[in-house]
Amino acid sequence: MGNESFSAGLWVFAQSVEKFGGYTTSLSVEEQIKAAASVPGLKGLELIAPLHVTVENAKEVKGWLEDLDLQPVSVNPYVWTEPIWRRGALTSPDKKVRREAIDTAKRAIDIGQVLGTRKMCLWPGEDGWDYHFQASHTQLWDWTTEAVREIAEYDPETQIGLEYKHHEPRTHMLVSNAAKTALLGSELGLPNVGGYLDFGHALMSRENPAESAALLARSDRLVGVHVNDNYGGGDDDIMVGSVHFWAMMEFLFTLDQIGYEGWLTLDLVPTRESPVDACSQSIVSMKNYQRLLNKIDREMLKQAQQELDSVSSQQIIQDMLA
Repeated sequence: MGNESFSAGLWVFAQSVEKFGGYTTSLSVEEQIKAAASVPGLKGLELIAPLHVTVENAKEVKGWLEDLDLQPVSVNPYVWTEPIWRRGALTSPDKKVRREAIDTAKRAIDIGQVLGTRKMCLWPGEDGWDYHFQASHTQLWDWTTEAVREIAEYDPETQIGLEYKHHEPRTHMLVSNAAKTALLGSELGLPNVGGYLDFGHALMSRENPAESAALLARSDRLVGVHVNDNYGGGDDDIMVGSVHFWAMMEFLFTLDQIGYEGWLTLDLVPTRESPVDACSQSIVSMKNYQRLLNKIDREMLKQAQQELDSVSSQQIIQDMLA
């Protein structure tokens, strides 16, 4: 194995002051792109519209990416944090706000077409609930399915991946795990709707990220992947493999097994570290893990897994470290 399609969210290079309170403006978008280009092995970028790129400056941003030999991975709509989304974006009780959220996503699709990508990571971070009896759950799901359908049908060639998450900033996000994400795609019956699997979000949802990848792949609904790490309680977005060594190893192994050939996008929030250094180390770690995984006796592991033989499977993966 050896997927080296490493990319990053451009937001990584803005260096967050407070995670959900915006980013510093010490670097312009062009300077952030130049910083990303300095990371060894980094080949692509995810951008947020209109935070990083707009309809008006899309061609200029495309030029910056081309000059630095970086590929556009996705254009993601900015539908969180700002006051307009306080009560939700796709599920706001205000019809005008829901319309603005949908239109923001459509503009992101338009921008993606200019840049040369047909992929979107849609994170409905403000959509959910905080208190029992606060919302009609049926109504929230109705609004979500209506909005996602309109966004996906706007351009059937653009893949829409919902980045699910259990909580934060809401106490409960609506689309909160891999199964709900897959179910939403199946309910809509649209082939371009699936999940954007964030390793750390899967941990927060008490999932095994490897199993989540396999689940989404079963119905061809794995649109993209974000890699990072956390301690399980919150979305720490720290360097890859810094906490969950074995979970990340199994995740990368499973992505290879299911034939995932897409990007591995770094979604980090370096509050004290250099973003360039944090990304560089994360890529080094993933390459190290892939080299280790190449040592696995896959036939022996397959036989052990057929018998659900935990002792043998542990011996096989421990031998990889010897």
